[in-house]
Formats: sequence, structure tokens, C-alpha cells
Amino acid sequence: MRIIILAIVAVFTLTACNDEQLNSVVRQANDPVYSGSQEGLLSYGEQLWQDPSIGKSGLACETCHTGGAALNATFKQPYPHHVAMVEAQTGLMSITAEQMVQFCMLKPMQSDIFAWDSKELAALTLYVESVVQPDYIKQHP
Repeated sequence: MRIIILAIVAVFTLTACNDEQLNSVVRQANDPVYSGSQEGLLSYGEQLWQDPSIGKSGLACETCHTGGAALNATFKQPYPHHVAMVEAQTGLMSITAEQMVQFCMLKPMQSDIFAWDSKELAALTLYVESVVQPDYIKQHP
């Protein structure tokens, strides 16, 4: 039942991005980079991954991605790589992990993107690249 509800939510919330939204998920040359401490960043990323309050949808990242759910074979490829959902909604043929976090905040999470120099963006990106992606690759050889 939970999967059906998530699918219905996804259909109604995953509409195409407008130009302003598209530009917001692509790092611009003058966007600042996180320069804070790296200490605890990975564990903070895990906390955020599990936190349904980071967006307005009531979903946590892990809600859709537990055990590699809603991830495709392209997730095994190093970033940047192709993501069909992103291409369908933005036209982007390739996306970085950082941009993917921003896209998910905007669309499935129905929220604002993180500031480019935020600890949250740095932590979630690190967690995706260091834990989620390697775990998926191990589970789906």
C-alpha cells in the first residue's frame, strides 16, 4: 500500500521543471562551495537521508531508496551519469551527485534546494557517493 501511495505522490509531484528550476539544480561558476569542517559530515548525511522533515513532501530520501529501490542500473556508473527521471523533466543528459540531491529536494521532496555552500548539501552528496551508491553496487552486481 505504501508503494502505491508513493507512486501516486510521484505522478502528481514530478512535473517538468521550468527554466528557473532547471538552472537552480545546476551549479553555476560563481556558486559558493561548502568550506566547513568535514568532521561528522558523513554521519550528518545519513541523518538527513533518514529525515522526512528535510522536505515538504513528508518523505525522507530513504523512503524511496531503501535497499536500492527507485534506482536504476545507471546508478552503478560514476557521477556524473544519466538519470532518466532527470532527463525527462529537465532535458539534462548527465547529472552530478550534488545536482541529483538538489533535483530531489526540488521535485520529490517538494522543497527548496539547499544553498550551494550548505553543510546539508555537502553531507547528503557525500553520503550518496560514499554509502548509498557503493551499497547499491554491492547489492546489484
